[in-house]
Amino acid sequence: MNTIKKTTGLAAGRPSVSKQNRSMEDQPVLVRINAQVTEAEHQKLKIHAAKNKTSISELLRAFIGTLPD
Repeated sequence: MNTIKKTTGLAAGRPSVSKQNRSMEDQPVLVRINAQVTEAEHQKLKIHAAKNKTSISELLRAFIGTLPD
């Protein structure tokens, strides 16, 4: 008995993986930094980030962007 499979043109798998791989190529590699600050400085930084609806990392990246090369 010979059965013919009907195809819909769709393939099983994870097409989102190839899309994710492409988008990751465009992103720079991030590295972790550590800094010691006082509790008061940390609190000030957290409050500033919260008021501006951003993260501490984004604040630091923005500041680093203002530094001369």
